[in-house]
Amino acid sequence: MWFETRVLKSMLLAGWLFSITAAGPVAAADETRFQGVTLRVGTWGGATRDGLRDYVASEIEKRGGKVEFVIGSPQDNFAKLIVSRGQLAFDAFDFLGTMVPEIRGRDLLAKLDLKSVPNVKFLQSDQYNDYMVATWNTQEVIIYNKDKFRDNNLQPPESLADLRNPKLSGRVMIPDISSGGGIEAVGAFALTAGGNEQNIDAGLKLIREIPNLRYWKAGGEVVTQFKSGDIWVAVAHAGWAVRTAYAGVPVATVPARIGGRRGMIKEGYIGVIKGSPNQAAAEFFINTYLSTLAQYEFAVKTGVVPVNAEARAKLDGVPVIKDLVVLDPGRIGNMVKLDPAKIDLSKWNEQWNRMISR
Repeated sequence: MWFETRVLKSMLLAGWLFSITAAGPVAAADETRFQGVTLRVGTWGGATRDGLRDYVASEIEKRGGKVEFVIGSPQDNFAKLIVSRGQLAFDAFDFLGTMVPEIRGRDLLAKLDLKSVPNVKFLQSDQYNDYMVATWNTQEVIIYNKDKFRDNNLQPPESLADLRNPKLSGRVMIPDISSGGGIEAVGAFALTAGGNEQNIDAGLKLIREIPNLRYWKAGGEVVTQFKSGDIWVAVAHAGWAVRTAYAGVPVATVPARIGGRRGMIKEGYIGVIKGSPNQAAAEFFINTYLSTLAQYEFAVKTGVVPVNAEARAKLDGVPVIKDLVVLDPGRIGNMVKLDPAKIDLSKWNEQWNRMISR
């Protein structure tokens, strides 16, 4: 036994030394492969940017590169691309599933080398293609302050239509159409009011019936307004409930009743801009973004739902996340999802400006 143990230890030590020797030159080369590269990524600010910096961009920086973030909602960053007229505003950017037809229609995205993004193996086949890769899902929900509702004898809202309650006057906040949650919010109100993606007038009328309504453009405003007590309820994705809870506010989430279903799901994607000189770094960024570790840590920080199934499974026991975010695949699969092919964003914006912003 003693002899066998010595032999085993010797073999393990020899294998370890060999792995160091063999990996050394490769690791050294790998550490400098992005030397001199500055990758610019269009994304949200706040916890999203911080999570990408800590768990994704850091891996490029370990290899000699640098990552700069261009902050804005997907709609704002899309507008920057259009205005730049061929000049690269950034190398890659986050966008929403509802924006895919218009982005693809303008032929803005480079074809990806999926061999450089092997972590797509963690995704479903419909979550990626040669031009874009899904990075997260969010659940658009009603968030409410449990203490405020209890103290004011209010029942938790079940539908977006419940937000018209006069007792909530001035205490409700929803996304502006130009925000990251705006498209899904408008769609959810339209479906709740009996409309659809091609007829949102009824939804806009429902929004106008909410007394003294407030609007947010950056999700951080939701957290700030809950903390100050100025709002008691908000429409936003469940991740903003998580961040509000982290800030010490006693919130709960309700996937709103839309027809016979509960909740709405929103998909996030990332793509590389055609003509980027940093496509290799961008593909490395995307592959790291999809890794189990990055997806898990990013979800804990932001409250989004990972597209990486391994990472999603690890969230079941995480406090706050498990209480505010739906993790059951069956319930997620039954949530409403807007049809991007039926959405005319220019028309939606025109209708919003005419009925809401005036």
